[in-house]
Amino acid sequence: MSRASRAFDQHRGGPSLRAVASTPSPDDLTPYATATPGELPPMMFQLRLSDGRWLSYSYGDVREVECRDAGHLQITVLAASRTVITIEGRHLRELATLFGLASVRWIQEADPRLPRRSEDQAEVIRISIEVAGAE
Repeated sequence: MSRASRAFDQHRGGPSLRAVASTPSPDDLTPYATATPGELPPMMFQLRLSDGRWLSYSYGDVREVECRDAGHLQITVLAASRTVITIEGRHLRELATLFGLASVRWIQEADPRLPRRSEDQAEVIRISIEVAGAE
C-alpha cells in the first residue's frame, strides 16, 4: 500500500493553468484540424462558428464536396434532411482535398473581433448552413 501512495504523491503535479490558459496569436490559430498520420479517420467533423455554436456532422452522411475556387467550398450532407454547408474564405483547396479523404476534425470560423490572418494563409471567413425540407 505504501508504494501506491508514493506513486500518487510523485505524480500529483500536472500542467499549470498558466500554461494552458496562454492565448496564442491569431497567426498560430489554424482554421481547421486534421487527423494525425497513422490515426484512424474521424467519424464526424465539427463546425465551430464565431457565435460560439459547435455543430457536428457524420462523414457517412457527406454526399458531395464541391470546391468552386480556392475561396468557396460546399459540402452536401444527407441525414434527416438535406443540408448544404458553405465555407467561404481563402486558400481552401487543401481543406476540400482533406474533406475528400475524410480527415478533417474541425473547422473554425474566423472571429470578427480578432485580427485577420495574413493573405498567404488559409482562413475560413464564413460558414453558412442551409437545411432544406423533405423533398
